[in-house]
Amino acid sequence: MHKLIHKRIFWGLVIMSAFIGILIIRLAWVQLLLKDREVPGAEYTLAQMAEIQSERETILDSGRGRLYDRSGKPLAGETIWTAAFFPKNEREGGAAGKDLRRLATVLDVTYSELESRITGLKEPLLWPVSGGKTPKALSPAQAEEVEKLGIDGVRALPFTRRYGNAVSGRQWLGYLSEVSPAAAKKSPTGLRVPLAGTDGLEKTLEPLLQGVGHTEAYAQVDAHGNKLPGSGIKVRAPGNPYYPLSVYTTIDKGLQEGIERLTAESGVKEGAVVVLDSQTGDIEAMVSLPFYDPAKISPEGGEWNNRALQAAVPGSIFKVVTAAAALEAGVTSPEEKFYCSGQFGKYGLSCPHGKGHGPLTLAQGFAVSCNTVFGALAERLSGAQLQAAALALGLGRDIGWQAENTLGQPLLRPLAGEQRGTIFSTLLLDDAGARVQTAIGQRDVTVTPLQAANLVVTLLHSGEVRAPRILQRVAFKNGQTLQNLPAHLAPATAGAISANTSKLLLSWMRLVVTEGTGKRLQNSKWPVAGKSGTAQTMVKGVPRNNQWFIGYGPVDHPRYAVSVAVENVAPGSAHAATKLFGQIFDLLSESSGA
Repeated sequence: MHKLIHKRIFWGLVIMSAFIGILIIRLAWVQLLLKDREVPGAEYTLAQMAEIQSERETILDSGRGRLYDRSGKPLAGETIWTAAFFPKNEREGGAAGKDLRRLATVLDVTYSELESRITGLKEPLLWPVSGGKTPKALSPAQAEEVEKLGIDGVRALPFTRRYGNAVSGRQWLGYLSEVSPAAAKKSPTGLRVPLAGTDGLEKTLEPLLQGVGHTEAYAQVDAHGNKLPGSGIKVRAPGNPYYPLSVYTTIDKGLQEGIERLTAESGVKEGAVVVLDSQTGDIEAMVSLPFYDPAKISPEGGEWNNRALQAAVPGSIFKVVTAAAALEAGVTSPEEKFYCSGQFGKYGLSCPHGKGHGPLTLAQGFAVSCNTVFGALAERLSGAQLQAAALALGLGRDIGWQAENTLGQPLLRPLAGEQRGTIFSTLLLDDAGARVQTAIGQRDVTVTPLQAANLVVTLLHSGEVRAPRILQRVAFKNGQTLQNLPAHLAPATAGAISANTSKLLLSWMRLVVTEGTGKRLQNSKWPVAGKSGTAQTMVKGVPRNNQWFIGYGPVDHPRYAVSVAVENVAPGSAHAATKLFGQIFDLLSESSGA
């Protein structure tokens, strides 16, 4: 019995050894005889397939939705050509020296710089701008030349950059920041692109802008990180016909850039400019100062704050509200005569430098911005009347475009962060001194540059308040419209300013330019109208001024309403807001072909 068991074990071992021997011979045959044989349906030999360990890839497009201006020009998500370098196969040798020298010339770098960056490269490199990390944009001609050189591991590829390389005043765009690993796992883009909107449109539109996957360029490498011989660089994309989405704004990119240039040249350090279409109330340009770089956000610096949506002391531009309140209440008339000695006599109120204007009508008092005239009107008005007029003109409340249950959001507010501003503190509504200071745009009054521009649009529409709009349409990747976002009104519950009062105030704004504080604008390429303002403020205990100018043009057929706010300037400084207002309208006339 034992002999039989031993015999079976012996023959079992013999059979197993024979089977193992056959496997060894088979593997040796594959290794030695078939290593150079191609695998049907594959582009590599068996030996090369055995060496493939992984891929080296670089992201060309995060898959995030794009933002465009009203004409389809990119604002966030612009596709450029850039040079991509992948790890080379060291056994195949490098590119010819003359090819690399030509490539260096195309990239506008030295040969030594190029060589040092790509020698021993183990991870893909998108050639960066000088001194930065973002990929360098190539012209179509440069991209074509990179491709013609045919250097192994080097390609000109389309790359979608979120923003340009320059600082700008487009804080309404917002910026992106890294999300937590937990949040990234829930994102459709996965861990590879862990970014989300943190402010501006990037934040308010986050649910729409999230993509469904990224596009990447990749190369296959061996266990040593070398690109496989003869392998090419391939591009892998989600292939979804509907995403990423395209969001079209009301912004005119050319106008936005032009105003950014003007503000930079003016030397203005803090403030904002808003340009609205006078017919629709759409935002055509919105510039905030100081400029910001969305790729380099400094939390403590605050440059990313959109000054156009932040309330500031308005000074005499608020006299538009006071005049409207007095006319609506019937406590004055355009022909009423006043006398200004330079001193109001109470509440510390006086005209600038105590210089009197002498006898003047209400219309003339508006044109020269006489504090005595408006102090007298304030004493005849109640705080409630001043407050109601302000609300009716779109001040002291939210006015930005919004919609409920739109694009999957319970409340879509593209201009989130818009401040309401204030007219009175509740305790001072019936205080005479508070009313007088309020009437000239001081005390507790604060207004945003967006509200100030929209106030002019309201007058141009006979007291009808429009909601400033910055979005107009959302479309799928294939161009099909997902949803149009029509303009709407923003009426006050307390009612509206009458058409007659609106018309009268508009005519007085023209008087400001022809006879009053805006005389320097008489030489503008377009006839314009407006209202100036200078507000006294305190910044860290130091007296400072806010300068304003708001208005419209051309006078005979208004096309634009503009507000300019220059904040935190030294008292006695030249009125930069008025000058910049004139330059902006000259730019508008040129861009309109006038």
